[in-house]
Amino acid sequence: MVPLKRTIYYYSRPFMGGIREGLFIRLKSETGRVGWGEVAPLPGFSKETLEEALEDLIEGNDSFYPSVQWGLASAMLDLMYPIEVDAIPVRVLEKEKIKVGHLTLKEAIEKVSASHCSGVDMNQQWKLKEALAFAKHFPKLDYFEEPLKPGEEAEAFPYPVALDESLRKRIIPSYPSIKMHIIKPMLHGYPLPKKVKGVDFILSSSYESELGIYQLAKLSFRLKLPLKPMGLGTCHLFEEPLFEEEPYYKNGFLHFPKEWRLKMDKIQVILDECI
Repeated sequence: MVPLKRTIYYYSRPFMGGIREGLFIRLKSETGRVGWGEVAPLPGFSKETLEEALEDLIEGNDSFYPSVQWGLASAMLDLMYPIEVDAIPVRVLEKEKIKVGHLTLKEAIEKVSASHCSGVDMNQQWKLKEALAFAKHFPKLDYFEEPLKPGEEAEAFPYPVALDESLRKRIIPSYPSIKMHIIKPMLHGYPLPKKVKGVDFILSSSYESELGIYQLAKLSFRLKLPLKPMGLGTCHLFEEPLFEEEPYYKNGFLHFPKEWRLKMDKIQVILDECI
């Protein structure tokens, strides 16, 4: 199936004291079917800038940029294998998962003690001694995500671990109990890493838009992943919706709208062409 029309939109909106920018790709086939993708490199984590990604998109070459790979792949998957998803179980950031990598040991203990989280993200910021001291306070947490700084003795951390950044660097620390792999297509690119037997394969957002989250939810169904809570609970971090309809949380699930109508005053058309 060859798309007849391609439209690229640019968005920019407030996000946690700063600005989050990205691009939407809309492909429309000759049969009228529509496919959506999102390209939103995450500053500080993506190797490409938004400007570089846009240039790749306009040129239409095979891209080595992860965000472009995933944006185009999700739009083409929509065209070739359309599905709809009503809802998906999610882990809501700063509720079920708490970020503590930037905190002191005391601050982290206080924050997690006051929460009902099931896991923590330590962002490879902790030395082994501090990480062990912290983990001993919360031995019943489901997982500790990237607990140690590179070079620390991973084999000496006996608690259940989730890997994220390490997977993209392809240097797997020797933790004795790796429970899950957290996969962020916007940062990994497409195709994704292979699933590992006995390790949960959890799709996670890179602070994409609501539509980008929906594409990740659809990917979890396309991959036939077990319906465990995915790391897609980030929609609440945005103050200004980009769409007329919004997803909503209820009973541990993120529910999606039936339509995705852009608020045209919130976006800018960058390219609109037949191909």
